[in-house]
Amino acid sequence: MHFARPAFVTDPRRFGRGPARFAALAAPLPAPALGDDVKLFAATFAAGFLFVSCLIA
Repeated sequence: MHFARPAFVTDPRRFGRGPARFAALAAPLPAPALGDDVKLFAATFAAGFLFVSCLIA
C-alpha cells in the first residue's frame, strides 16, 4: 500500500492549531478603565483627522 505523503508528516487537520490550552489556568484580565478608552478614542480620532486633512490638502 502506498501513501500519498510520508509517515513523518503531521496530520494536516492540525495545521494552524497551537498546543492545547486550559482556560482554568489563564488569569482573568483586569477591566479597562474609562481613561484608557478615552485615550484610545482620542488617539484614533487624532490619527484619522490628520490622515484626512493630509489627504484633502
